[in-house]
Amino acid sequence: MKNILFTLRKLKKNKASNSLGIAALVVGLVCVMYIFLWIADEVRHDRFHANLDRIFVVHAYLEGGQEKITFGGCPPAVSTAIEAEMPEVEKTCRYIPAYSEMLVSSGSKRFMEGVAFADYSLFDIFSFPFIHGGPNSGDAENQVILTESAAQRYFGKSNPVGEILQLNNKLDLMVSGVIQDIPSHSTIDFDMVIPLEHLRMYYSNDNYLSTWYNNSFRTFGLLNRPEAFEAVASSVTNRIQQEMPESTNFLRAYLFKDGYLYERNHIRNIRIFGIIAILVLVSAILNFINLATAKSSKQAKETGLRKTIGASRWNVVRIIYSEVAIIGALAFVLALLLAIVGLPLFNNTIGKNIDLSTLFAWIPISILIGVYVLTVFLAGSYPAFFLSSFSPIQTLSSNYQTTKGRGIFRNSMVVMMFAVSIVLLSSTLIIGKQTEYMQQMELGFEKDQLLYVKLQGKLGKHAETLREELKRSSGVLSGSVVSNLPNSIGNNGEGWSWEGKDPMFKPLVTNWRTDEHMLETFGATMAEGDYLREQRQGIVINKTFARMIGWDSFVGRTLNGYGTEYPILGVMNDMHFNELSESVEPMAISLGESWSQNYLVLKVATTDVKETIDNIIAACEKIEPAFPVDYAFLDDEYNRQLKSEIVLGKLVGIFSVFTVIVLCLGLLGLVLFLTEQKIKEIGIRKCLGESVPSIVGRFVKPFLISGCLAGLVASPITWMVMNRWLEGYAFRTQITVWVFLVSGLIAVSIAVITVLWQSWRAATRNPVEALRYE
Repeated sequence: MKNILFTLRKLKKNKASNSLGIAALVVGLVCVMYIFLWIADEVRHDRFHANLDRIFVVHAYLEGGQEKITFGGCPPAVSTAIEAEMPEVEKTCRYIPAYSEMLVSSGSKRFMEGVAFADYSLFDIFSFPFIHGGPNSGDAENQVILTESAAQRYFGKSNPVGEILQLNNKLDLMVSGVIQDIPSHSTIDFDMVIPLEHLRMYYSNDNYLSTWYNNSFRTFGLLNRPEAFEAVASSVTNRIQQEMPESTNFLRAYLFKDGYLYERNHIRNIRIFGIIAILVLVSAILNFINLATAKSSKQAKETGLRKTIGASRWNVVRIIYSEVAIIGALAFVLALLLAIVGLPLFNNTIGKNIDLSTLFAWIPISILIGVYVLTVFLAGSYPAFFLSSFSPIQTLSSNYQTTKGRGIFRNSMVVMMFAVSIVLLSSTLIIGKQTEYMQQMELGFEKDQLLYVKLQGKLGKHAETLREELKRSSGVLSGSVVSNLPNSIGNNGEGWSWEGKDPMFKPLVTNWRTDEHMLETFGATMAEGDYLREQRQGIVINKTFARMIGWDSFVGRTLNGYGTEYPILGVMNDMHFNELSESVEPMAISLGESWSQNYLVLKVATTDVKETIDNIIAACEKIEPAFPVDYAFLDDEYNRQLKSEIVLGKLVGIFSVFTVIVLCLGLLGLVLFLTEQKIKEIGIRKCLGESVPSIVGRFVKPFLISGCLAGLVASPITWMVMNRWLEGYAFRTQITVWVFLVSGLIAVSIAVITVLWQSWRAATRNPVEALRYE
């Protein structure tokens, strides 16, 4: 308590500069805590399963084309084969995620739910605890398991086991169990799950779940011991070739716990923000140390007096560190309080729901304690070990100075603080530039004002009637019925061949079903020939497929697709239909059939959009009143693809602002302390006739030089890091010099304005006030 009171009394001296120094450390720590919370939330994905170390995933990849193509799933026969053949495997399950919502009803209650399909061994492998019931060994096809929230929507808080739900107004399902709500950080997510066996009936195909093709099935396995994974991974690779020797579809296994971070490459952003956290923390600590070194002459004399009256060097070190530890603890407490207050705003900005309780597990607490100890050690190292090494005679001597050493050290830290700010600012600009580039990228069609309606229930059978009726509306310019939306076309295969094709070359070609109105509705263009016409058999291929085939002309020639000869009607310029970060894949387009009428895409006018949407809803409800109308704008779907880039840009931007605040507070505190030190010098210079701009320039010049040096250091570092990040995109922006010039100019300008303000105040004071005690 004595040390705390003594430290607080010392803080009252140079109150402004001390407050700014602590404030800079607090801001830096708040930033680090937010980064830490974000990283902790990312890392805990899928970590709640009891058998985590024993769960593995099997997926397929194709090597028949120009490049390897990876799938999330594999053929359905793989699951049963490896469970039967590999003694290391206890259980397996197949799982098809809830890709879209289905209508579920009970009496008058109707909701759109995310419905997944799975083998019920899913609940033996993963930790989804049951509240009521469990998997029923009876009717394998017509049972359903709900999450707690889904069950309450239909049955309140009563036990719903044995109750009946209806799926899509067709299929009656009996509730066999209710599980606890799935945690938000689970990659396996659904509202309800139906046995996979139901798909045999749905597709009227007894062999649907026993084929060695169709990579739609996510496949999980449970090992009898964690060490058995390597044996399984090495054995599974060529399992498909044992059944189909000519297949280019191979298998690969990985541990489920590595899926979110490493297979889906979220570790990339975690590493980026880990580096940012270190940079921000270093910047805040350097600022704290910088202020300490600026006060070192006073600290040195105090140290000399202590040693004169008998204090040992160890006593001096202990006292100095106790002061720093108290100030650091104060900063940490303030930072934690600010982080708690600002967490809802932070969550809202980045679209997450991070719980503050994440901080209070033993690992996060241990890390924060480590950060605190490191901060205290580094901040107190210069005064504790360097200044305490001088003899009392040296420190109390009237000519004692360490100005040169302190100046070099202090300026080096200012350069580092500038460099951190410039790195983050330039990274923000590059990420923002890449996101904007992808948002404005030429897609080969006009996605603006394209609205789609999912054709559910009777809408699929009456798609053309609906299109014709809506076409008569003044707000609808054109419409087209398609099998899939252009941002999520998933029907593909290797079954295409042509004259001169290498038998070993088996590219994966996407098959898209449309109608004759697609070109007009989407605004796509032809490179050669004509588009599809009603009653005209044939296909249209995209330019990527044409380049892959390699002919000089295509119209009038034929391709063999899955055993059928198709005349080529034309070549369409590429439409970007897959992930925006990937290159365009080959595509074959043909006229749709009744089973492929899944979406109606409408080109709507820019005026009276609300009225147009109301008309669309009314027309859909007139044909199919049992289903809620599921519609959205296509450009919103593309923006969802960019969600990770948008969030990344927001996060880096937020942390850039934090860093600039740390820089400004640090510089302001430093200039405030230096002007107090040089108050007599400023007074004498003014008395001798030096102008105010000249005096201000003396303060500004070192910081201006430091900012320029920092730009030279930060630019190549940023270029290397961000160039590596951009390699993950097939279509990417260029890193230009202006990015570094602008970010450097922003950082230096803000810093110079900060320094100018305080140095101008010092330079315009009456010199009599500084010299009157003489």
